[in-house]
Parts: sequence; C-alpha cells; structure tokens
Amino acid sequence: MKSLVIGLTGGIGTGKSTAASILKQHGADVIDVDQIGRNVLYEDNVSRTKVIDHFGPSIIDADGGINRSALAKIVFSSEEHLAALEAISHPAINQALEIRIGEQRAPVIILDMAILVEKKLAYVGNSPMYHKVVVIESELRLRLERLSGRGLSKKEAEERIAAQATDNERKNVADYLIANNGTIEDLSKEVDKLWGIVEIWHSNHSSDCMDRESEY
Repeated sequence: MKSLVIGLTGGIGTGKSTAASILKQHGADVIDVDQIGRNVLYEDNVSRTKVIDHFGPSIIDADGGINRSALAKIVFSSEEHLAALEAISHPAINQALEIRIGEQRAPVIILDMAILVEKKLAYVGNSPMYHKVVVIESELRLRLERLSGRGLSKKEAEERIAAQATDNERKNVADYLIANNGTIEDLSKEVDKLWGIVEIWHSNHSSDCMDRESEY
C-alpha cells in the first residue's frame, strides 16, 4: 500500500518544523526537505562545485566547503542569485527526495519543506510527490521574534520572509491550515486535530489505491 504523502509548509519562523515533530509523535515519518537541500549543497561534490563556480571564492569556508552564512547573505538579497542557486540545487534535491520517499514504510509521510508554493520542489516531472498540503501560518510579529531568537537580525529575517511565498499564496494551495499564534501547547492541540483529518485522508487514499490496482 502506498503511503499518503503530505507537504507541510509555512514561512520561516511559523513553527512548521515544530508541527512536523508533533506529527512524528503520532507515527508519521518526517522527511526534512531543507536538510536534504543542505546535504546536496554541502555533501554532494557535483552540486557544491557548481555553487562555488557560480558564486565565487567568497563563499568558501576554511575547510574548502561552502560557508552557509556567506551564501545566505548573497542569495537572500537578490532574486537572481536565489534563482541561480535553486537551478543548481533543486534537480538534485528532487532526485534525492524521490529515493527517500521510496524507502519509507510508514502509512503517512510528512515532507517538512519551506518551499512548496514557490517552485517545483518535491516534484517528479510536472507532478508533485505529495497528495495533500498543510500550511502553518503565524503573525509577522511572532515570526520576527522567533527568528531573532535564532540569531537573525530584523533585516536578515525580513529578507528571508520576502524571498518566500506570501500567506495568501500558501492558503490558495492548502488542504488544511493551522494558525500558530499561541503557545507550543496550543500548536500541539491543533496538530492533534489535524491528525484526525490525516487519518481520514489516509483511509481515502488507501481506497483510491486499491481501486486503481483493481483496474489492472
């Protein structure tokens, strides 16, 4: 039986990854798409070389790898630079992600991904790898506070937020929406409610898979 794959997205600082960790407690397998992206940039020799060739020696760290902070300052200050990085990294991320999904055995797989609306990430050709989309949103004030706690300046946080999709763009593709404007306990309760919906989605998905298999 094929797993139900859910794209879990939200802007930086919305609490998306916290929601993913709660879903994991319910039994879902969680794939951190952002981590796969980091692996592609910092561990895949082909992608790393392409990035260094494009952006130049200023992004090279003391060990000969990529300095994440230096690269981030470049790409989040220019749409052109960000597009160039994505053109290098996204095909490799999609390939790695397709393999990871195929290795999972849980009934529900969560793709924890910051970029879903903006680009064809987690796609095979023109088809998404996910069946449903869950969006986590949060007030801008709270997002800036959380990002400040991560060590980002207000300017850096605003640049990263501006580089991502808007709340309305995410809402337009959402099958389920959670507003994370309270405590972690509040978010946990909302994710618990979501899990009840996920169980229904999974049941319907399983039935659809069985129907398609019976046609052959």
